[in-house]
Amino acid sequence: MNELGKRILTAVLLLPLVVAWLFWVPSPWFDWLLGAFATLATVELLFLVNMPAPWAFAVCAGLFWGMVVTGGDPLLAFFLLMFVWIIAFLVYTSISTSPASGSFTALAYAQWMLLWLLFFVWGVQRLHAVNGGILFIAGACAGVWASDIAAYFVGRRFGRTRLCPTISPSKTVEGLVGGVLGGVTIAALVWHGAIAMPVFRAIGIGLVLTLTGVIGDLGESALKRAVGAKDSGRLLPGHGGLLDRIDALLPAVPAAGLIWLALQ
Repeated sequence: MNELGKRILTAVLLLPLVVAWLFWVPSPWFDWLLGAFATLATVELLFLVNMPAPWAFAVCAGLFWGMVVTGGDPLLAFFLLMFVWIIAFLVYTSISTSPASGSFTALAYAQWMLLWLLFFVWGVQRLHAVNGGILFIAGACAGVWASDIAAYFVGRRFGRTRLCPTISPSKTVEGLVGGVLGGVTIAALVWHGAIAMPVFRAIGIGLVLTLTGVIGDLGESALKRAVGAKDSGRLLPGHGGLLDRIDALLPAVPAAGLIWLALQ
């Protein structure tokens, strides 16, 4: 099976699980599963950046996500985790014979991407708790995925002008335009039909959604290029790792969701 076939098969198998989690799993189980997912993504991140002693850092991250999803202050939890990670880093470098510079770079990369994950988890929890929030999340996810699919096919068919060749050589301006149009259309249709969002508001928030999704995609691509990796992991055939699948969602869902909540 070629890569496109693997990609489609993986998406078909995962979609019912995501739908079931979003629509039919109540809190606190919804939150615990979100925390478990974030922990798994963090473990993948630690191995991606080649963090020394990754499992020690992963245990701390698991406790951090547990604190976040059970109602703890997310910023306080983040600063506590960073404090513990820095102490662990200093202990490791003091007893290790390896150069500390590479480990420090890995720590900085992990901290940066962890902030994106935290923004996503916090935003999803907040949206899940309000009336219509679940349907908003569903529309946002559908919009981001539609944008990704449209950008892929439009880019392959019409792509000529490279968007960011130093970060992601395969992305084109034409693909970006196709992705934005496709993503905005699907997100706006879902939001207008499911939660009666006014059309022009849905289009505006859809633009924020798709553009921040592109930023998330490019941000993760920049991280992979910095560490010399093609994929963030191998968990999802045809997609790479978890971060490869959710990179666009990390900033897009909470950014669009916060605007929607502010306009309520």
